[in-house]
Amino acid sequence: MKLLILIFFSLNASAQLFEEAELLAQLNFSATIPTDLIATRSVVLYQNTFTKSEFVETQKFFQQTGIDPVCYFDIAYVVGGHDTKRAFSRYFSGRGIKYLIFLQKVNNQYQFIFASYIGNKELVDKTSIAWKQSNTSLQELLRTIYRFAVSNLKRQNYLINDLPETDIAINYFSGRHNETFSFEAKSFKTAVPKWGIEKDDAELEAFFKENYPLKYELVDQNADENDLLLKGFRTILRVVHTRGSIAREILGYDMTQQASSLPTTVYVNGEPQIKTILAEQPVYKFYFKNIEYGNLFLGTHWDADITWQDALRNNILGFKADAKIN
Repeated sequence: MKLLILIFFSLNASAQLFEEAELLAQLNFSATIPTDLIATRSVVLYQNTFTKSEFVETQKFFQQTGIDPVCYFDIAYVVGGHDTKRAFSRYFSGRGIKYLIFLQKVNNQYQFIFASYIGNKELVDKTSIAWKQSNTSLQELLRTIYRFAVSNLKRQNYLINDLPETDIAINYFSGRHNETFSFEAKSFKTAVPKWGIEKDDAELEAFFKENYPLKYELVDQNADENDLLLKGFRTILRVVHTRGSIAREILGYDMTQQASSLPTTVYVNGEPQIKTILAEQPVYKFYFKNIEYGNLFLGTHWDADITWQDALRNNILGFKADAKIN
């Protein structure tokens, strides 16, 4: 294997993922605070620009206000992919969550967005009205939220955590994690979800026609996996898109040895090479999943990349090389 070391410096490693921006772009905003905000349970979804002390200050004000966030999660985990959104939605529904509170901080401007949780992996209710407040001072922002709440709402939440709960473990997958390729993909038809964007779907279709000689079919991005199983699909191609270190954690890689950069196997002119990408750089990582049992097949090498096109090429060409498929 040739060795090519390329260090990618990301000035925006902690910037908003486009999945988060796309999620929030669906919201309709009102100047009115939600009527049951201090009578129901919430979850905080934060950007990694926040510090522990800011969480503590936020939770203190929420407790005084009557807002009850039962836990805090880095949003980069939640919107990382189809499987992560489904896992988190199961958890939120099980905890009886009514509101998602998005904590954002960009260029020292704080913004909090309160949106209704819809009860499934879509996360937000596009038909309801969301509420947001922003300020350059976190304390002033929290005071504003407090004043809105005590002036307009009837408090029913009293048993609220003193400190933010940030260490809840989520089980993303029901099956085993295998650092191999799926042998089933050689014998059974694989479902390949579309992106839902015309240009990207055209690229996806063209890539598979040219590079994947096995049985596959492009399916709707929201296709139900049980329905796919009934139609004869045994495996589905999934992807995570989030910071590299988080992608590895979500997919069950060994996290005992962490580094500031991650070596990834890429293909240049059909030849495998190694390049290094910063661990905090957002990347795409494809994997095959057995639909019936939920087993993951990650591939024999870490092959994430910065664009979905490169990450897909790395994974599929690696699969073909491992399975000796021309």
